[in-house]
Amino acid sequence: MDVDDGQELVLEDLTREQVLDWRTRAAHDHQIVHDHIDRYGEHSAQRLFTRALVSNVQRLAGLGHLDLGFTPWGQA
Repeated sequence: MDVDDGQELVLEDLTREQVLDWRTRAAHDHQIVHDHIDRYGEHSAQRLFTRALVSNVQRLAGLGHLDLGFTPWGQA
C-alpha cells in the first residue's frame, strides 16, 4: 500500500492486514521507516512499525549498516 504525495496516511484508517503489510515491507526495507519518519514523524513511525523496529533501524543507520553501496572484496 503506497500513499500518494498529496494523500495523508491516517493510521486509524488502516486495516490489520495493511498494518501487517507495512511492517513486513519495513522489516525488509528500512528506507520505508526513514521515509515515514521524514514525512509523519518518529511517533507515527513507532505506532505503525513498533518502537523496537524504529529503534533498531535508527541504531543500524547510526552504525552505517544501511549503506547499500557496493565495494568489491578485493578493494575493501
